[in-house]
Parts: sequence; C-alpha cells; structure tokens
Amino acid sequence: MNQIQILLDEGEVGKARLEALDRLKQEGENAGLNYLCAVSHDAQGMEREAIPFYEKAIDHGIQGDLRIQTYIQWGSSLRCTGKYYEAKEVLEKGGQEFPGNPAIHVFHAMTLYNLEQSSLAVEQLLSVLGSHADSPWVKKYQKAISFYAARLDKIW
Repeated sequence: MNQIQILLDEGEVGKARLEALDRLKQEGENAGLNYLCAVSHDAQGMEREAIPFYEKAIDHGIQGDLRIQTYIQWGSSLRCTGKYYEAKEVLEKGGQEFPGNPAIHVFHAMTLYNLEQSSLAVEQLLSVLGSHADSPWVKKYQKAISFYAARLDKIW
C-alpha cells in the first residue's frame, strides 16, 4: 500500500489506480487498499467508479482518520454524481460517528443545498464557520470546498 500512496503523492494517479486495482485482486477485503483505490479513481475524475471502493473501505472496517476521510470523500463523490439522497445518508452516518468533524458538516451542507434545503445548509455552514473555521479538517478540504463553491449545481 505504501507504493500506491507514494504514487498518489507524486501525482502518478493513473499508475496508482492500476496498482491498486491489481493488488485488490489478491486483497479485496483490505479496507486501506479499497480506500486508496477510491482516491486514485477520484483523482482522475472517475467519481462514479470511486464510490463502490469507498463503500467497501467502510464495510471492511477502515479506521482512524482514513475512516473520516472515507465518509467525506464518499459523500462528496455521491453528491458530485447527483446522488444527493445517498450522499446525505452517508454524510449523516459519518456525522453521527464523528460529530465533531466540521468537514463532514460542510459537505453535508452542500448536499442539503442540492436537496433544496438552502436555509438549513446556510445555517450549518455558518455554524461551522463560527466555531471551526481554523479546523485542520476544514483546511484539509479547503481546495475541494473552494472548487465546489461555484459549482454546487454541476453533476459530473
């Protein structure tokens, strides 16, 4: 798995994706490997293809910060592909498991916007902004949040 992470870190996402897919043939129940496979698909704009790998990462018990990241990125991929109700469900499950994580709440708010619940979305975003603006989790996803800010209605 280290080699796949190195390839991702070096921007070799295509190679990382192929390596992850190849390794999954032998280690299909490896939660971390499923996560890396999902990330490598996501990084190539293949959100639809990434979704099942995020789901498998959760199903196979991914833990720690990678579990949080899996919920965020899985929910985001679902939202990006227009699967708003599924995205809401995933992000709410992640929010129940990690209630103090502001990034989950930001991506949940984006999904609420897509579900035409703008008042609740703005309320949630203001709550995060008011109490977690300096959170490392918000900073970790700052690039994605900024990217989606002007593209909330776009479906990939």
